[in-house]
Amino acid sequence: MIQVQISRHFDVRTADGHPLNAEELHAEGERLMDALLDLEACNDDVCDSTTATDADAGTILVELLVTADTEAAAVDKSLVLTRTAIHAIGGATPWDAADDDGADYRPRDMQLEYV
Repeated sequence: MIQVQISRHFDVRTADGHPLNAEELHAEGERLMDALLDLEACNDDVCDSTTATDADAGTILVELLVTADTEAAAVDKSLVLTRTAIHAIGGATPWDAADDDGADYRPRDMQLEYV
């Protein structure tokens, strides 16, 4: 088994493509954090979920500590949990549509680090 920290940056916009203002972005990050913590409580192989927002860049960073058999399995697990959390708060990803009022999350980059 390996344990890795996976960090994912997302550009976050309104459903019609406009940037969220700082207050909206920070609120979105808090809602996403709550959803990640709910999922973490159901997944023994994920811990230390965090989110961070950058209003100037219009991004949200998601970090998860994942235990898995391989790097690929850890990346897959982090993607499933992150995507599920985004959808749980009404957001959209390239994989699924959003609620009418949900934010649109577009992946920017991902980083994997051994811990």
